[in-house]
Amino acid sequence: MNTHPSFREVRESDQQVFPIAWYAVGWSKELKNKPLKKRLLGKDFVLYRDDHRQVHAIHAYCPHRGADLSLGYCQNGHITCPYHAWSFDESGQCVDIPAHPGRAIPEFAHTYAYPVIEKAGLLWVYPQAVGSKSEINSGLGTSTSPPPLEIFPELEDPSLILSPYDSVWKAHLTRVVESVLDVAHLPIVHNKTIGKKSSTDIHIEFEADDNHIRVKNGKGLLQYTFPQQWILTPAKEGRSKFINFVTFTPIEQELTAIYGLAGRNFARFVPGMGHIFSRYSGKVLEEDRAVVESQHPRPIPEALRMEAHVPADGPQVRFRNRWYDFLVNDEPRVRLGPETTSS
Repeated sequence: MNTHPSFREVRESDQQVFPIAWYAVGWSKELKNKPLKKRLLGKDFVLYRDDHRQVHAIHAYCPHRGADLSLGYCQNGHITCPYHAWSFDESGQCVDIPAHPGRAIPEFAHTYAYPVIEKAGLLWVYPQAVGSKSEINSGLGTSTSPPPLEIFPELEDPSLILSPYDSVWKAHLTRVVESVLDVAHLPIVHNKTIGKKSSTDIHIEFEADDNHIRVKNGKGLLQYTFPQQWILTPAKEGRSKFINFVTFTPIEQELTAIYGLAGRNFARFVPGMGHIFSRYSGKVLEEDRAVVESQHPRPIPEALRMEAHVPADGPQVRFRNRWYDFLVNDEPRVRLGPETTSS
């Protein structure tokens, strides 16, 4: 196992910073004609579709009197506040103040816009404001485009039927991620589901680089991409194929959303089969939830010596080292709170 040679003292703020990345905030099917409010990293966003069904995301509350924009409506490609009908375009610019149609719109009337895309049936938000308000001028935002969202190729495989499931855990992102890298708990926590044929005698085979961990577990291959994606695929290609994908989203410091897709290339047209896969995957998640929510301290300890480790914990130790590197190095990050900014 890799261990970090030295650790600085823990800071309270360490629990409140997260890597800047594309985070899933909901399912595409949730966003229809009405605006939709979602929470990410302690901040509320409102998502809406324009006349071309393109999705956009801006700060959830009107800069005028703080009304919830998700209670408003969309018209002519803009989102309109339910209180005084101020309208905003996709860049967060206020384009109409009905009470003063002949006056120039002041700078303080504009709000923040955020990158958002749809991929694998999910809505993904990049939590760094772009191209609007005085944030750009003050250097707190950026006018540059975020990096592309890279997902596992299996999620775009047309031969696979993907069945969605999700859950919200009262746990820090680090504890949730660590749970899916833990092979040794399968025959214990999941002894009635996915782990009923697993042996408690664990011999871990894994490899890791800066942002990836790959764990061989029997006939399955677990792959994790820092900071928020994980997938289980067959270790060897065969005629029948089953995959399981999850992505993790920090809603609050100790509240994490999990969005999952169970994929298969068999029983494609059997009625109700998708529901069965979704329900079973949700059941497995529920088995983990109670245990992970019980862990203390709530986030993983930064210093490896604070918890006991054995060889079977190798992948989790590697994840902890990577998270520690994120905390101490100059990597892009978001601080939890209503005014999230990046470094």
